[in-house]
Amino acid sequence: MPENESHARTNMVLGVLNGIFFNLAGAFTHGGTVIPLFISSLTESKVLIGVFSTLEAFGWSFPQVFSGAIIVGSPLVLWLYNRMSIVRIASFLSLLALIFFLGDDNHHFLLVGFGIAYAVYSLTGGIAGVPFMEIVGKTIPSNRRGTFFGLRMFFGGLTAVAAGPVVKQFLAAYPFPYNFGYSFMIAFILINGGLLIFAFAKEPASEVKQPKKNFAENLKSAYMIYSKDSNIRRLIFSRILSLCFLMAMPFYVIVAHQNLGISKALAASYLSFEMAGYLGLNFLWGWISNHVSNKRVMKLATVFSLIPPVIALFSLYENPGYVIFGLTFFFNGAAASGTGLGFLNYLLEIGPEENRPILIGLVHTLVAPAAFMSVVGGLIIESVGLKMLFILTFLCLVISYFYISRLKEPRSGII
Repeated sequence: MPENESHARTNMVLGVLNGIFFNLAGAFTHGGTVIPLFISSLTESKVLIGVFSTLEAFGWSFPQVFSGAIIVGSPLVLWLYNRMSIVRIASFLSLLALIFFLGDDNHHFLLVGFGIAYAVYSLTGGIAGVPFMEIVGKTIPSNRRGTFFGLRMFFGGLTAVAAGPVVKQFLAAYPFPYNFGYSFMIAFILINGGLLIFAFAKEPASEVKQPKKNFAENLKSAYMIYSKDSNIRRLIFSRILSLCFLMAMPFYVIVAHQNLGISKALAASYLSFEMAGYLGLNFLWGWISNHVSNKRVMKLATVFSLIPPVIALFSLYENPGYVIFGLTFFFNGAAASGTGLGFLNYLLEIGPEENRPILIGLVHTLVAPAAFMSVVGGLIIESVGLKMLFILTFLCLVISYFYISRLKEPRSGII
């Protein structure tokens, strides 16, 4: 078997297993449920609760341009992933130590200590994100990346759903904060497993096509890429606008309960609709990515993302019923998986090998503030109401589709 094919097969398996472990770990530290419940037990500040809920997503994206500036031009990059793994393990371990040693005695100190440890864990995860993507870009062919990310999302999401009842049991069975501590401990074990698995990834040395520059010069190169490449700017704008679906997402369930009279327990079951959309269409997105075009994946997924705000807007005037309103969550899940998969694969596809780490880092760093879209949604509701939130969400997604349509198609013969 040729060495390149051997690397591709090995890294496919290791990368998918890594994704399963991290997605399962994410169920025990879920930013939409577990983290807000934990932080709300330490502070009444809605701002802090919102910040902590999106901290990991922001931390994963924001430092990537700096990570890219460190490794661009380096023939090997797995070393940075592994070094960040040590810091991630240490920061998460300190987080657990704070919970079990402080207990329920000092909420203020626990909040501050947890915040520092969780921020370090999130940011170092972002630094590790660029070498991870670079190894994927180097070893997994473009016609298999759709399958790669699709399998990570599908099996990772499936195991995360199965973990939901376990998390609920932990939180109910033990007193605060030990109930969250045990949940985080399971996440810690899974995170260690995921990091260890990918430490064995096969990385061929890249051919260095240009002299290695210092950190400041690489950051300047990132700025030059942004200023000169209109396609990259369109990709960044399209991604930020596609994430505008997050503005409305936390408020659909509120419409279901307050406007449609659906009970809280029944409204909570809409998570099943969302996961059905997220998991059920993964193989479609993967097939289109492999055999047609990543641009086509992003376009179709963005069309799906237009459906939820339309249903929600209609629901402010007429009750569509439990199942029809559930399509709001189904298409949100489908759009989230499709736009995410298409975006990552398109970014890998257009990046020349010599500049790929800095390009990946630049795009993710500039997109990072979109992690706080739900905060923007709350401000819109307080200012102009739910109706305007859904209208603005729809308009942003239409503009996103326009930007995606104008992206260059890396594969010939496809529009």
